[in-house]
Amino acid sequence: MGQLDLELDRSSNVALYRQLHDRIVELIEAGAVSAGEKLPASRELATELGLNRNTVTSAYDELVESGFVRSHVGQGTFVLERPSPPTPISWSFSRAGHASSERVRTAAAPSSHPDPIDFASLVPDEELFPVEPFRAVLDEVLARDGKKLLQYGPAAGHPPLRNYIAKRLKARGIRASAENVLIVNGSQQGLDLVCRSLLDPGDRVALESPTYTIILPLLAQYHARIDEIPMTERGMDLDALSRLFEVTRPRFVFTMPTFHNPTGITMSGADRRRLLDMSSSVGVPIVEDDFDSELRFAGESVPPLKALDEHDGVLHIGTFSKGLFPGLRIGWIVAPQRVVEAMGHSKLIADYHSSLLLQEAVLRFCRLGLYDEHLQQLANIYGRKSRVLTTALSRHFPDTVRWTEPQGGYAFWITLPNGLSAEALLSESSQEGVIFTPGSHFFARAEGKRFLRLSISRVPEERIEAGIRKLSNIIGRQLTKSTGEETHRARGQEPALHI
Repeated sequence: MGQLDLELDRSSNVALYRQLHDRIVELIEAGAVSAGEKLPASRELATELGLNRNTVTSAYDELVESGFVRSHVGQGTFVLERPSPPTPISWSFSRAGHASSERVRTAAAPSSHPDPIDFASLVPDEELFPVEPFRAVLDEVLARDGKKLLQYGPAAGHPPLRNYIAKRLKARGIRASAENVLIVNGSQQGLDLVCRSLLDPGDRVALESPTYTIILPLLAQYHARIDEIPMTERGMDLDALSRLFEVTRPRFVFTMPTFHNPTGITMSGADRRRLLDMSSSVGVPIVEDDFDSELRFAGESVPPLKALDEHDGVLHIGTFSKGLFPGLRIGWIVAPQRVVEAMGHSKLIADYHSSLLLQEAVLRFCRLGLYDEHLQQLANIYGRKSRVLTTALSRHFPDTVRWTEPQGGYAFWITLPNGLSAEALLSESSQEGVIFTPGSHFFARAEGKRFLRLSISRVPEERIEAGIRKLSNIIGRQLTKSTGEETHRARGQEPALHI
């Protein structure tokens, strides 16, 4: 130690014992003093450095406390061997985790504009939530049955709510009893339980293209192979599905026949019957995502696929998320009893049960007629927004742009002219304060560049036309830039929805 640099700064505000402690630590960590080496006696080092012995003793005591040395009376003070630095944890994710992560599409980037016009969000507007009526109902059921409702509940769901949903669906033509209803944490868990219960790795699933964004990473997580069926202006291309059935049997067909997301299209009753006949003839079940069918604001209601199902071949998924509150996370699956029992076992493993308190509160809210009253209010609001948007599209968009006109829900599907890209449009429009969702988010493969989805769920009615006018101006500039004024005036010829 005497040959090593232990020079101290006597002008420093740092105490000399602390300086000595820190300098010895530096030497140990640098390997200049080896494990097992004996430090000089405190008296010897004090003399060598011209320090008070108590200063050295204090430094040695600190070294003992910090684990750098050990001291034995009569033997001396020895450097301890330093433990090896811990090996960094190497997180290794499963193939399923990698597969699903690669499919997850992030939402449209928020605009840097201070007050953007939001055509991107397909979530209910919280300004329309019936918070106070629901709070009163929640307080009521909590005061009445709080101890029971805060306990664990059946995995399949609160029996009175299962019974109510079965009766409510009967009014829509669906023949079901409480035993056919499984309560789930939103339609997303319903889809997950369907995949968990029905799919093995490598199984095929047929679905509309474009489709609901989150079904794609979900299927990837279960290592399913996707057969994309193009959408037409009538809905799923049933001729294409028929051709698929000639060569393979998917494990199930996934469809949103009413107010399809993202196109807004509703399949006709005749096409629904044809789809059922085709699927039953080859023994392929159908998973019907009926996520927002109660938000109809125009046209005549069409029976759900499940209402037309004569062979128990349809799994019907519904939710309160779009009509009431997404935060409730309460939805349902209607299926044959043995399928409900199997998926109930999977739900038990996944999360044990859905909140009894919230299930009872939703049940009470519905029985008081508040849910139907709220749905009617939403239908009126979204009906007005839809008409304003349709008028604005007709007034401002070039003839070469086409769009769907939904009878309910939130989604409008826009087809841009050849040569234009929705991603490029969004890049420019977001700077001007208008955001939407590019069509590429809704395809399993690198497609959909000419498409975009406009949602009316959160955009204020009075700002719709201003947003469409801005989009139209940008489209006009991009058309002029890419194809010239002649293309801008020409009407496109190819079908709007076939890719």
